[in-house]
Amino acid sequence: MADTNFMTQNATPSTEFYFKVSFEGRSDMDSSFQEVSGLNVTLETQPVIERVENRFVHELPTQPTFSNLVLKRCLILNSHLEKWCKDALEKSIFDPMNIRISLMNKNEGSLASWHFDSAYPISWELSTLHSNLNELAIEALELKYRHFKRER
Repeated sequence: MADTNFMTQNATPSTEFYFKVSFEGRSDMDSSFQEVSGLNVTLETQPVIERVENRFVHELPTQPTFSNLVLKRCLILNSHLEKWCKDALEKSIFDPMNIRISLMNKNEGSLASWHFDSAYPISWELSTLHSNLNELAIEALELKYRHFKRER
């Protein structure tokens, strides 16, 4: 029987962390975000009926499907990221980029990282604007990508 006690495996879950977003090969690209979501992959299955007895249906794996990556941050005007999005969404000029998201501990050590291959913007959204609230305008950028993999 496997030992599931995290303490004995020296793998205590971290409760203090932050994350970094980096656009590979583009140090000029903004990389400060308050939220990242969409790190999700699902393996679809296809039913196959057994020909011998016809009583059984087997579910065989097919291609994985990936959720869109969503990055949220305070609205920043005239940034390189804004230009990249405008080029794609308004001019249909696509420049796919590789993106790395790193989960960091409080001592700046990497706990885990994920690499997104050939990402490009497919949606941009601004949060609801309220004139009577003292809040920041939050933009959400949704990205499609070829695939992602966990590197660490």
